[in-house]
Amino acid sequence: MAFLSIRLAAPALALLALSACNADRARFPSLAIRPAERAYGTGQPVEPAASLPLTTQLPAGADLPASVAALRDAARAAHSRFLERQGAASRLIAAAKGAVPGTEAWSSAAIALASLTSARGEGMVALADLDRLLIAATEKAATGPDADLKIVDPAHREVAGLLAEEDRAVAALGGALGG
Repeated sequence: MAFLSIRLAAPALALLALSACNADRARFPSLAIRPAERAYGTGQPVEPAASLPLTTQLPAGADLPASVAALRDAARAAHSRFLERQGAASRLIAAAKGAVPGTEAWSSAAIALASLTSARGEGMVALADLDRLLIAATEKAATGPDADLKIVDPAHREVAGLLAEEDRAVAALGGALGG
């Protein structure tokens, strides 16, 4: 019985499909490329601008202890800026408690949280440079004295600790905002 209904339905579907071919084409928009669509992809490639490395500026020819001290100071300064922004972000997020996303209060709180995340990024630059120095010191310690490792490791731990504290603050405030 099912086979018979399929055999009867197949010609009906074929006639329906063929009737669409006879439709008045003036009622439908053309699918040809429009002049505005031709403009896409006609631009010429641009040479990328020379990008600056994302490293903290170290004194030229600085020795390892001076470099580590400069990176530690940069991370501490970034952490101070983070703490300043954290107070403002906390107040705005508390004021936006229960606000619907997209409202003025929620938007202000979300912007403050983004600013806080940006301030956290400043310390990450110093940590990245300390990572590089720690790797070099670890490799050097594997083949000889570990004097460099004794200089770099404590600073690396301190900066990583500051950033872990910042991570916890951003996560807590993000959770309070609902994001």
